[in-house]
Amino acid sequence: MSLSIRLFKQRQRFAAAHFTIYPNGEAERLHGHNYTAEVVLHAKQQNLEDGLLVPFHVVKDSINKICDEWNERVLMPAKSRFLTIEESGTQYEIHLQTPTVTKRYSIPKEDVVLLDCDNISSENMAVVTLGAFLDRLPQSVRNVTDKVTVTISEGPGSEASIEVEVPRSKSNGGDVAAPGRE
Repeated sequence: MSLSIRLFKQRQRFAAAHFTIYPNGEAERLHGHNYTAEVVLHAKQQNLEDGLLVPFHVVKDSINKICDEWNERVLMPAKSRFLTIEESGTQYEIHLQTPTVTKRYSIPKEDVVLLDCDNISSENMAVVTLGAFLDRLPQSVRNVTDKVTVTISEGPGSEASIEVEVPRSKSNGGDVAAPGRE
């Protein structure tokens, strides 16, 4: 028998700016969303100890730290083929060059989070969030959790989810590959 716990609290939110670059080279304007992050842990019922799978606060702390780090920031993909990101003192100089768009941004480094992905899309946000979540998940929770689902929503009706089996070793936490890119 399988058991799931779903964690979605008020603190599991962050406001961030981004733009998405489309395969044809078009790019959105820099804009923001009030994102939400939801986590579901899946386990076998026999993993329960005294009627508990895991202490909720441990899981909430892990996802809340990610939301806090990304709140009120500009999210940029560190691996985009269309971006060049250079450090210049306290600024990031960001050059967007596609066949149809040329833009330059100069943003204070403290306001930018470089994410380990090629584009800031809901799909990639779910993948990156899952990797960051697994990196922060204590071993005691990993030992009793079979699968984790992370859902990132950029607003009502616009969300992406990813579900993976939980690696028992923390060293695999950041190695979550995007679907189709394994």
